[in-house]
Amino acid sequence: MKKTGLIVLMLVMVLSVVVAGGAKEKTPGAKKIFMSSAYYTAPYGAPLQEAVREKAKELGYSVQIVDGEENADKQLSQFKAAVADGYDALIYWPGDQASSPPLVEYLDSTKLPWVAVNTVVDDSVLDLVPCMVASDEVEIGRWLGRLVLQYFDENPSSSKNMIYIEGSPGSSYTENVTIGVMEILKGTDVNILNDHQYAEYDPSKAMAIMEDMLTKFGNRIDIVVAQDGGMFQGAYSAIQAAGYAGKFGLFCQGQDLIVKEKLLDGELYASVAQDPFREGALSVEMLDKIIKGEAVDKWVPTPTGPIWAADVDDYSWF
Repeated sequence: MKKTGLIVLMLVMVLSVVVAGGAKEKTPGAKKIFMSSAYYTAPYGAPLQEAVREKAKELGYSVQIVDGEENADKQLSQFKAAVADGYDALIYWPGDQASSPPLVEYLDSTKLPWVAVNTVVDDSVLDLVPCMVASDEVEIGRWLGRLVLQYFDENPSSSKNMIYIEGSPGSSYTENVTIGVMEILKGTDVNILNDHQYAEYDPSKAMAIMEDMLTKFGNRIDIVVAQDGGMFQGAYSAIQAAGYAGKFGLFCQGQDLIVKEKLLDGELYASVAQDPFREGALSVEMLDKIIKGEAVDKWVPTPTGPIWAADVDDYSWF
């Protein structure tokens, strides 16, 4: 009887180990997240993706992030390969609104947990997104517009001429920020000198655009507004090289280190907040809740508002 009891006890112990091993495979630590990032190489992309990796590690997930190259067909192929490879959850950073419907429809069809981040998808498929983590892009534009008006209140000018450098045509961020800017400036005497100038979030392209604007308009310019910190960096390089540093009011959205530096130097009037670290972390936090079957809001906004030189210690910079 003792021998039989010992054998039974050993079998129970072995079964316990096997069951425990099986249960371990089902914990969040065993789950794999796949992310396709349309703006993998953009200045904003690096800190957002870093935050995704850090938050995923903190919550016990492994994560792979690939470059979607602002190409919807490529991103769709990437997601199909990820699903075939057995990934458990997905994060989608769209390149633009117009190309997002086929991807959203595919992601919805997988029945896997997923979220979209940063670029708002097309309205026609927004209801299919379990959770959209993004800034209120129109409000970012409104803040840029409000800051422009405040600047001219403090620095009166008879001309109020503005150079405006935008991101990418078709990008929800580019279009929505411009909607917000124009909403505030409509009916005022602020004059935008240039037609649409798209730098595609590329500092070198922004520099080339600004060089052209300086050649065309020179001292007629009162202020320069760039839609993000990377493009501000390029525009500022052109302004500095041409000897115009300190002669224009400068504005941008962003938390790049160059933005912090120029705020503290007094050369940048103000910036508008959009925190890539918070946005990346929130996307993983919301995905974790969806994986666990918890309720999440369909829209999770990241905070925005003006950043002044006195505020720099309250923000993260990259």
